[in-house]
Amino acid sequence: MAYNLSKQIIGNLKKDMSMFLSKFKSVALPKDTLGVVWLFTLGAIGWLVIVGTAAMNMRTYLVFPSNSAGIGPTYYLALTLHGWSAMLGVVPDAAFAVIAFAMYKSGLSVVNTKKIAYLFWASNLGLLLALLGGPDMGWYMYPPLAIEENSTFKAFLIYQSPLLIGLAYIALAVNSIGETIIPIILLADAYATKPKNQKLNIFAAYGVAFAAIIALTMPALSAAEIWYALHFLAGVQVDPLLWLILFWFYGHPVVYYVPFPLFGALYYYIPKAAGRALYSEKWARWNIYLLAIGSMLIWVHHLQTFPLPVVLRLWANFATLVLAAGSGLTVLNLGLTILLSNGYNYRDPIGMSFLIALIGFILGGVQALPQPFNIVNPIIHNTYYIVGHFHLIIWTLILVGFTGVFLDLLKSSSTGFDYSKTASRLITAGLLLWTIPFMTIGYLMSVEGYLGMIRRVIAYPAMFEPFNLAISLLAEIGIPGLVLAISTAIGDYITRGVTTGGVSISASTSISMNVSKEVKLDG
Repeated sequence: MAYNLSKQIIGNLKKDMSMFLSKFKSVALPKDTLGVVWLFTLGAIGWLVIVGTAAMNMRTYLVFPSNSAGIGPTYYLALTLHGWSAMLGVVPDAAFAVIAFAMYKSGLSVVNTKKIAYLFWASNLGLLLALLGGPDMGWYMYPPLAIEENSTFKAFLIYQSPLLIGLAYIALAVNSIGETIIPIILLADAYATKPKNQKLNIFAAYGVAFAAIIALTMPALSAAEIWYALHFLAGVQVDPLLWLILFWFYGHPVVYYVPFPLFGALYYYIPKAAGRALYSEKWARWNIYLLAIGSMLIWVHHLQTFPLPVVLRLWANFATLVLAAGSGLTVLNLGLTILLSNGYNYRDPIGMSFLIALIGFILGGVQALPQPFNIVNPIIHNTYYIVGHFHLIIWTLILVGFTGVFLDLLKSSSTGFDYSKTASRLITAGLLLWTIPFMTIGYLMSVEGYLGMIRRVIAYPAMFEPFNLAISLLAEIGIPGLVLAISTAIGDYITRGVTTGGVSISASTSISMNVSKEVKLDG
């Protein structure tokens, strides 16, 4: 009897393992457009967990104003883990998820799914391999710290030989090269599957346009990483200024890799929640050019502390205003869409997500306007004012906007599924529970930065201790909000979703039905 029971248990385990491996393969190597969206979405969420864990580790140290130098390596390891996982992991994966989903919503298809899946795994595993070396120099990877290996400073805490460090930078180059090729494939697939004489909907137009921006700017990061690898493996000297120019040609546009495709999502979803057409689709489409040009020309303002010629400083200010004009046009267009409607459906969690994303972008974006100007920059440069500004954008436009896309992804993955009233209320409550504390954190950071709190320091004047205590406490309050929103959506999907084939990632019937529906509505 015991033998039969053991045999039955082993048989059940084998069956469960076989089912798990089959489902894992369908996710890891997707065969359709929605499968690709899911792959990159899960990748972004995985890196986001690491980003958040590292951030809360740093906050643990920052509640104490008198940390010793011995804390430094641990703190800066967490800082680098936080930055690399965010900028090299979350950002590209989230951007590609949004772009692929935008294609899906316009009736386009990802044809080369296998190539994209292999590139996904190569790029993400490359980043993981580099992180396992214990990088300790911050996400900027500035010289000389990023190429130091001596008794005074070590760029990597675990990889401590020229060979291993060189290989770590090659792994990072694999990451960025993969993330250069992926948008090129997405662009080719979008072109190949676009129906003749049919205009892309506004969501897909933004997604495709900014896939091109990623493909144009990411190679600069690859070149910078390969240069570092050659320094360690072949003794090639690094010119700091030229390296910084390479880095920032990528390093400023990267902050728009997710927001600008999400602008397309704002243009797509907010009119639906407002129950009317976008105020001016012509403005929205022309705005692509302003945003694309501005995002690629503005990078020089990151070199404000360098002895730049006056002409270049004037150019940085002008380019910033070009980008601000595009952003302002977005706010005006969407604001008029909402104000001239008969009422905004904020009870719909998707509509609420994008309303929060828009408001957060306005509040965070206004803080950016004075930064490049020479009379203001010396006051706030390298302070927590900068941290507060860009984190406000991250916490609202990027994370809440991406959550809105995720909520619609769940609906698109199962024909006939919609969120229950209870789930909708819980999701909205979770979004608000997340947003209110983190908006407060953003402004607390900016205030303490204006007062003189320097970023990336672990020993600071005691006057800033109450700020940092409040920031850490509010973060603890806010994080459960996002968890509540996402877990409620997933739970409602699992318990109430109309199943058409497993997770519906490979449910071709469901996908084709939804594509037809979207093309009819939006094409």
